[in-house]
Amino acid sequence: MYKRFVPALFSTNARQARQIRATSAWINRARIDADSTLDQSVDAEKLFINADVQRLLTELTGMDLEGKVFKTRRTEIQQRSHFALMTDERLAQTMDKMRAEARRFLNFVPLKEPRSQEVTVLSRDPEIEGFDNSKFVFTDITFDATDQDRTVVVREVDGTLRTATPEEHDRMNRTYYEKPNRPVFPPPVFEDPYLEDALNRKEHEFVLDWACWFFEPDDPAYVKLVQHVFDRVIEKGDFDVLHSTRHFGTMVFYLALNGNIPPLLNFFGARGRLHDCANLVRLQKTLHPDWRFVINSGDTDLKIVTDFVKQNARHREQLKDLNAFLKDGTVIPSTSQEMPNDERKSDTREKVTVDASNVRGRSGPLGDLSEQYDVKVVKSEGEAEVAKDEHITRKERRGRFWRKSERDPSKKED
Repeated sequence: MYKRFVPALFSTNARQARQIRATSAWINRARIDADSTLDQSVDAEKLFINADVQRLLTELTGMDLEGKVFKTRRTEIQQRSHFALMTDERLAQTMDKMRAEARRFLNFVPLKEPRSQEVTVLSRDPEIEGFDNSKFVFTDITFDATDQDRTVVVREVDGTLRTATPEEHDRMNRTYYEKPNRPVFPPPVFEDPYLEDALNRKEHEFVLDWACWFFEPDDPAYVKLVQHVFDRVIEKGDFDVLHSTRHFGTMVFYLALNGNIPPLLNFFGARGRLHDCANLVRLQKTLHPDWRFVINSGDTDLKIVTDFVKQNARHREQLKDLNAFLKDGTVIPSTSQEMPNDERKSDTREKVTVDASNVRGRSGPLGDLSEQYDVKVVKSEGEAEVAKDEHITRKERRGRFWRKSERDPSKKED
């Protein structure tokens, strides 16, 4: 009996896929601005991949190499730190490679509309009502079926045969095709009180990274979780915790789509980033072409931001830090990413330029250890190789350094 419903299932799914979504799930009615002139039937996915939108989001995301992209992270395999002495030219080349690698790490998470929660009733069989006190789930485990198009149907206790919900569909995929990163049931951190505790500890990026690891981008649970985290960031003003991460662009798009950019605009203005403020206004204009705000091609960043502040006087309280910067140049340092007092380490070491003249002295990389070790320069800058008879050294080699050995007076020289 199950076989005869398979063609109907495929035709139903195709018909639902062709239907135009009336309202985007990324539109938050509680936060939408009345002046945004937002079309409720907006295609958020198409807007997100627009070339101009992607360019603006990339510029707004930033690239903090040491503080964010390549910071210390929790990993299963510990990696040893690597230190190297480089010339200025080699250092510049290495930094270019690191920036290229960082751009790969900062690729945005795909923004997708969630799958429909509606189910399709395939059959009603009242004659088998009450046949069992549990539901039966039938899963297509055909070899060539993928996690996306796999057919899953549910037989209810009352005899109704229906399609599975997205949660049931994904749970069956995780049950039959187990993956190390996807247990059958979602981790507790995705729900309160564990989620609230993680966000209080500024673990927003950790939660979102784990969500990307566990959910599909079009999972309704994923969209709901991401919006909850974004709303929490907006409420607390903790934009620093996601800045220069792969999730920042999605959050900026979420704000601009709902016409709710004043909180983020105030964040950029408080740190004196006028260009980012102007790009944020440009982004909202790109998403809302009918917005009652004019931006000419020759307008400077200062003019765009100033015009926005004048036109949106009702947001004066939300833009107080931006107004202070425009008026007096006041800049507020970032505070949301500060480390706890017991984890702060003051680095008062003087930075020294190492060259061939001081690489063997106390001002070189060894410091006081230079009195115990001789430095063997593998590639010196125009200096001849160290004379062999300059010091009496031991045969035992340790790394690139040779330990000094004093002359034994009991032994006579040949």
